[in-house]
Amino acid sequence: MEVREIMTRNVISLSADTPVKEAVDLLLRRRIHGAPVVDDSGRLLGMVSFVDLAARSGVTVQDIMVTDPVWAKADAPIEKVAALMLNQMARRVPIVAEGRVVGIVSASDIIGLRSMHRGLEGSWGGAGRRAHGLGDWPHRRTSPGQPPRHATRCSSR
Repeated sequence: MEVREIMTRNVISLSADTPVKEAVDLLLRRRIHGAPVVDDSGRLLGMVSFVDLAARSGVTVQDIMVTDPVWAKADAPIEKVAALMLNQMARRVPIVAEGRVVGIVSASDIIGLRSMHRGLEGSWGGAGRRAHGLGDWPHRRTSPGQPPRHATRCSSR
């Protein structure tokens, strides 16, 4: 099963120049814990979450966003995205096609699917512990002077 089958398509996103107060208000109003940061053409620039908002200070989203978020392609197998989320401790993963954010998958989406399809447990058991093979796709963006974080991306290949 591919991640496109469970992703949320109407993604709530932020722009880099959004004031931090507006970002907090949006996340609270929409009852979400984080959102991708995109440019005018929808290209992924980063991610921002309540953890980032609490741990960092700044005026705009660009000042506090994670600039090297994990992401996945729409045709990535759900098992690989689940393993990626566990391995990278990511609660949400933007889904990218042709460089643009086309969806988002949350940990709740994965857990909900897994609980609905108990028969998949055998193929997903311990997915977070078997993340080998994911590390050969470095993709994370980093800012100048910022060391790269452990990075992986997820695709069908």
